Amino acid sequence: MPDSLLAPLTQAFHAHTLTFFIVAIVSVLLVGISKSGFGAGLGTLSLPLLASQVSVAEALAILLPLLIAIDLVGLRRFLRNANWKILTLVLPPAICGILVGMVFFTVIEPKVLTLCIGIFILLYLLQDLVMSYLDAKEAKLSPWVGMVMGLLSGVTSFVAHNGGPPITAYMLREKLSPIVYTSTLGIFFACMNFAKLGPYAYLDLIKLDYLTTSVLIFPCVPVGVYFGFYLAKHIPVRWYYRIVRFFLLVAGVKLLIDGLI
Repeated sequence: MPDSLLAPLTQAFHAHTLTFFIVAIVSVLLVGISKSGFGAGLGTLSLPLLASQVSVAEALAILLPLLIAIDLVGLRRFLRNANWKILTLVLPPAICGILVGMVFFTVIEPKVLTLCIGIFILLYLLQDLVMSYLDAKEAKLSPWVGMVMGLLSGVTSFVAHNGGPPITAYMLREKLSPIVYTSTLGIFFACMNFAKLGPYAYLDLIKLDYLTTSVLIFPCVPVGVYFGFYLAKHIPVRWYYRIVRFFLLVAGVKLLIDGLI
């Protein structure tokens, strides 16, 4: 490899501490696992972990190329098995949510948004529990619920790479098989992450220094994704969704705490 290509990578490596790279690797692995839908709430930990070592803006910028790489790893499988009816419902409001998130990123305190999303997710899980207790699981959700969740996912995805909890809360009620559930989420977030490139560039969050740091962490991408796929394939459906709900609960509580502290 020419020195002209090695130099930025070497510079990026020496610009960060060993602790940073350990935290960054853990963050990417968590996101990869969460992309399978198995640990949807795990993805909420990635940005706070990385932001403990660098600024929030830099953490967002470093993670975005890695998120896109994670999406591309499983794209062929996602395209084959996704539920396109759900995607046509939730993607348009999600794209609108990205634009709203761009505004929020510049004018609204992130903790306020974090607190609101945490409360919303916990209320939705409570409603899901009540519906389950009343044996009303067969009740069909109104399309506007999917649209609202898509919008919220767009907003939180832009400001914190944390669009998983809202859309996951909606998808839980759709009673999909794990592979269809996983693939639908995979296509959803692939579209979301590509849609964020333009606004991130406009806000000057895409820089060579950040991209070279992303390249150094890239080898961890397929490890997290395929481990998540393995879990989704080998865990019984009933326990799969119990575990998803557990991580979603953890994510909701964490968002609530982050918004209050």
